[in-house]
Amino acid sequence: MVTILLLSVYLISTTELGQLLKFPMLVEHYFEHKEKNPEVTVLQFLEIHYAGNHLENHPHDEDYKEDQKLPFIIHNDLLTVSFILSKPIFLEPDALKTYNSSRKKIAVRDEVFIPAIYLSGIWQPPKSC
Repeated sequence: MVTILLLSVYLISTTELGQLLKFPMLVEHYFEHKEKNPEVTVLQFLEIHYAGNHLENHPHDEDYKEDQKLPFIIHNDLLTVSFILSKPIFLEPDALKTYNSSRKKIAVRDEVFIPAIYLSGIWQPPKSC
């Protein structure tokens, strides 16, 4: 149930599926047209509001603001993705700094002998004075 809820919220907020939430306005607006003209059918109503260009079929009139609230009349840009391409960085081997051999050489474990008695003393708790 949680997965379905999260998927629904995601799809409604990032796609045009959010327009389906306006469906009750479509039904209410149809009944308003039906009161004004009882002979109008559902198909005629949909043709007036959705066929071709909306402004050509149903120009500005007294219910223009309500027409703009109907589903799929106005489309919104809900999700914008931007890509930024940066210039590539090329590293040439000649440009890299070489290791300075005059520095002290780091001892490798095999080269230095440390008696075990000193190593075990590190892990002892401090002694009171």
